[in-house]
Amino acid sequence: MKSYTLRAREHENLLDDLLAARGVDFVERDAFLNPDFVQGSADPYLLPDMERAVERILAAKKNNEKVAVWSDYDVDGTSGGVMLVQFLRALPLDVAHYIPHRHEEGYGLNAEGLSELARAGVTLVVTVDLGSSDVGPVAHAKSLGTEVIVTDHHEVPVPGPVAYALVNPKHAGSQYPFMGLCGAGVAWKLVQAILQKERPASWGQEEEKWLLDLVGLATLSDRVPLRGENRMLAHFGLRVLRRARRPGLAALLDLLRIRPHTLTEDDVGFMLAPRINAASRMDSPHSAAKLLMSADPLEAKQLAQELDTLNHARKGIVAATVKEAKRRLAQSVESPVIVLGNPAWRPGVLGLVAGALCEAERKPVFVWGREGGSVIRGSCRSDGSVSVVELMQGAHALFGEYGGHHASGGFSLPEENIHTLGDALRGAYERTRAQAHEPQPTVIDRELPLGELGAALPVLAQLAPFGEGHQKPLFVLPNISLGRVRTFGKQQNHLDVELIHGTTRAAGVAFFSTPESFTKKADVGGRADIVGHVERDWRGQPRVRIVDIL
Repeated sequence: MKSYTLRAREHENLLDDLLAARGVDFVERDAFLNPDFVQGSADPYLLPDMERAVERILAAKKNNEKVAVWSDYDVDGTSGGVMLVQFLRALPLDVAHYIPHRHEEGYGLNAEGLSELARAGVTLVVTVDLGSSDVGPVAHAKSLGTEVIVTDHHEVPVPGPVAYALVNPKHAGSQYPFMGLCGAGVAWKLVQAILQKERPASWGQEEEKWLLDLVGLATLSDRVPLRGENRMLAHFGLRVLRRARRPGLAALLDLLRIRPHTLTEDDVGFMLAPRINAASRMDSPHSAAKLLMSADPLEAKQLAQELDTLNHARKGIVAATVKEAKRRLAQSVESPVIVLGNPAWRPGVLGLVAGALCEAERKPVFVWGREGGSVIRGSCRSDGSVSVVELMQGAHALFGEYGGHHASGGFSLPEENIHTLGDALRGAYERTRAQAHEPQPTVIDRELPLGELGAALPVLAQLAPFGEGHQKPLFVLPNISLGRVRTFGKQQNHLDVELIHGTTRAAGVAFFSTPESFTKKADVGGRADIVGHVERDWRGQPRVRIVDIL
């Protein structure tokens, strides 16, 4: 059962109080509320190996070399890859875009793909959102005469790959002041660094800012903190996204009935990102990259429909897999780490499955499947109590490859090792448990009377966009009567609740919920405290996104 604690109020003013709760002091206040593109951008040359990376790319231009951008297949990698390809082609360079097939090649660089690029005449590979742990593939590329520049944000193992340049804020000895960039964010810093040396002849003085739609899309979709430089990138990224200058994104927004000028971070995270990710989860990532790159409105419309269809199919597979996983969990022995899989499970959807199980069970989760050959591939998620990367490091002898962040990651291993994976990860958990922290009660930011919802909206707009490390304010609305309680949606799996206090009425909504989903059942005529977020509905009116009923 969830537990809550109400944060002590420091200020009467709502904005001041919420800023204080997020650790934003008076000195930081203006920069936080009004991000500045120049002041918010750290010097890209503080990143490790940036000077070498820029010099090598400019040498490739001078020597008319063929270059490949090798990007990951998720939203971060695909967006960052398209962004870097467009920039390098404008420089101009002869650039191919290589995105590995999730099911056939898996995450990261691989020898077969690098050999294919070498046969095509590629002499320089620049990665986006991957490469930090690809020791073997980078060595293979070197043996082919291909040099590799890694741009990435994942943890760098010791020893790491011996690349021509390894541009990563998490690399040992990095002097970069912000560790939280996503993969596209690091690739963006490479663009900024090149622009300090050379600018495409066809570009105006600030042409590169139009690329921020892709950087913002990636930053808002990946699990990176929306503080520091990321807040600036998300802020300006949303500005460009709302212009809908890319036919592909315009077509997707039109299909989803989202008005571009009202686009929010929730629209990006819950509507756009799943459809872009569906390409690699279900088929080929190139359809998503083509959507982002397309200049043809007709092609863009077809690609948007294709991604939407793939996303619907993905939902069905995820739901069936989660259902099977929960059934097996109910029959298994209790364990502090959940490890389960099935050779029939599709690796492309297992990150979503792991996330759903982690949220339901509040434990670290590792799930695996197989798609061709004998290599097992899987995904993992943390409940926040321990880093999944640390757990995998504790069982490193079993893995072929692994990597990720504190909260999420991926792995592969030989099939014969799957039988001992559970014991090895549980052992690693026991060894790291002393450093792990128990889940803390959910903090409610502030009590908010029902009649003040409208006044809260402009304050929340100043604080947006919200995301990892900068969560939406959570309020408790006291002593609320429930006037109407009804389910809606094709599967009747969403809840609409009328909230009443005195003469004030407001709408409440809870998606993927029933009246029994909360601490107290939602009954018509009942009285309760409502825990939730305040947002605008499709008409611009205030409503409460219900988290719990107490």
